[in-house]
Amino acid sequence: MCDLAKNEAEQFDIIASNSHSEGLSVFQGQVQNTEISDSVGLGVRVIKDGRPGYAHTERLTKEALQQTLKDAVCHTQWTEKIDIQLPTAQNLPSDACNYNPALDSLDLAQLKDFCIDLEKATFAKSKEIENIPYLGGDLDRDYSIVANNTGLFYESRSNSVSVGAGAVASRDGVKKLGNYVKNGRDWKDFSVDEIAGRAAEYATELFGAQKIEGGKIPVVLSERISARFLGMYCSPFVAEAMQKGMSRLAGKEGEKIASDAFSIWNDPFGENFETKFYFDSEGCPTERVKVVDNGVFNSALYNLETAAKAGCKTTGNGARSFGGKMSTSFYNLLVPAGQMTTAELLKLFPKCLFVVRLEGNSGCNAVSGELSIGAHGFWCENGQIVHPVDGVTLSGNFFDIIKNVVAVGNEYRDPFASYKVPALAVSELSVSN
Repeated sequence: MCDLAKNEAEQFDIIASNSHSEGLSVFQGQVQNTEISDSVGLGVRVIKDGRPGYAHTERLTKEALQQTLKDAVCHTQWTEKIDIQLPTAQNLPSDACNYNPALDSLDLAQLKDFCIDLEKATFAKSKEIENIPYLGGDLDRDYSIVANNTGLFYESRSNSVSVGAGAVASRDGVKKLGNYVKNGRDWKDFSVDEIAGRAAEYATELFGAQKIEGGKIPVVLSERISARFLGMYCSPFVAEAMQKGMSRLAGKEGEKIASDAFSIWNDPFGENFETKFYFDSEGCPTERVKVVDNGVFNSALYNLETAAKAGCKTTGNGARSFGGKMSTSFYNLLVPAGQMTTAELLKLFPKCLFVVRLEGNSGCNAVSGELSIGAHGFWCENGQIVHPVDGVTLSGNFFDIIKNVVAVGNEYRDPFASYKVPALAVSELSVSN
């Protein structure tokens, strides 16, 4: 494709990937189903007369590549001009830490045996567990290439394994579901007892839930759900959303938008993360970006196109799959840890709601910041859990919530996650039954 594109456009870049996934599910001691899938494809962006055009193919014959390039060039007649220069190659650190060769020796037979043992162990954790409808594991491998007209040619390889269980427990006619999934790159870190224990704990922890009085009350968002909460509102920090009028943060760089306790960093090769990113989907070097630092909105995230529109340089956050157009994303999102444990955060308020689960997000809007979401957790008084709470609704606005963060915890839930957010203590949030 590089050879073909040289004759058709002033600039071009290519994303190609080969992803392989194997998985299985287990039910009542038997393998319920298995799935093996491969995804191979190539996408090209050409820039002709200053206009970008995209096309992709999952057929890698010469004829298919020629047609794909033709489609991309044709697409340029419909797009707006952009003023960008694609990057040249640099000496970047190796991302070898993203791939563990030892994981290649793990196969579905071993994963099956582990899952069957996990099912037995989960039942053994509690007599109240009556069913385990969700239990299985997945092995994933990914190889990708970024190349362009300057001769840049970067390769990236990664692999991982995940195993999880979802258990249904019953007490006095009330049923509860608890899920836990373990992700990682080192099979030695996977323990049947750990996964079974977490799944059983989460299935039984909310029995005996009681109602609480609604109103504006202090809330502590557990590290179990804080990353998901923040993930729903990432798009306002992306330059493209601002340029399209879909972010309330447009024009607010340099302003204080959150409390002193709250920061958000793009941390592509930070020590807190097991997966490192040294270049983005455009081949630009990534960098740590303190998007929000001690409450101040320092910088949006840019790719080459959005940076050109804003008259600044890219932050190395271009994101694109072979089948899509260029967009922007975080490469490892970090909320830096505070000084307190989660248990200590609960002691900040005489009374508070400690949220450990969220349900659905249909009432959440990243553009307006509106939040309306079902929640479950525990009512706490003087730092002690008094009783479980379920079936409440949290309401408010994301941009107000981050202003009301009074402290951030120092515990991260998932060592393998690409979003790491500790527990967040919020001075007030509307809670209704």
